[in-house]
Amino acid sequence: MGIKFTNNEQELEKYLRPVYAKECEHFKLARKFMHQKNYRQAIKEYLMSMIFSKGDIETYKEISKAYKKIKCYDKAINNLAKAKVLSRFDSEIYYELGLNHLLNANSDEARKNFIRTIKLNPSNINAQVQLAISHELLGESDMALGIYQKIIEENPRYIPAYNHKAGLYITLECYREAAMLFYQILKINPAYYRANLGLGICFDKMNKFPRAIRYYKKYIARKPHSDTTKSLVGRICEIYEKNPFKETGLRIVK
Repeated sequence: MGIKFTNNEQELEKYLRPVYAKECEHFKLARKFMHQKNYRQAIKEYLMSMIFSKGDIETYKEISKAYKKIKCYDKAINNLAKAKVLSRFDSEIYYELGLNHLLNANSDEARKNFIRTIKLNPSNINAQVQLAISHELLGESDMALGIYQKIIEENPRYIPAYNHKAGLYITLECYREAAMLFYQILKINPAYYRANLGLGICFDKMNKFPRAIRYYKKYIARKPHSDTTKSLVGRICEIYEKNPFKETGLRIVK
């Protein structure tokens, strides 16, 4: 005894065609709004597309990115959890979960998801860096330093690993070690001007003020109108006030 259908295939296709069309229309609009950085409108369109069909992995992943952009991390995590149920071996889902947990101040959950990401995709350097950051936030500095060092050894020109490791050294008040890493960054890429800011901070903390000012000015020359520059100009003025030198060279102050 077989199953009897009330509609034949043609009638079923005729019925479903407008439903698929509406789903696709809303999904396309959502992507358009994402491209325009209109994330709230994109979310509305993604939700509308879900009305006409059961949510799929792609839709859950896309809407989670929109929620992340407007800092609704809980909602992003919820949608990624739904995507994970449908595909437990998609490393991108775990990576995005890790990022959202990190942004949501849940470093322990972030760490777990980054570990899972790396197990599924060992070549994901970004996940390795984010794992190290998670360890930092959990107060596990030695673990973080070990991960950064491993990345540097395997990818000697990967600047973010040097940069984050140097930042951790500054937090640990190991200014000499941090300065050496910033020098290595400039050796790899002399145009990486943020390393000058790092060197300025290191020498400032070590009370080597002329060298600190030299690197502060190199950073200011590249970013003359940033908020960081305003604070650096103020800091340079403080240094000269306490430690006057022959030539201030503060022509940037207006």
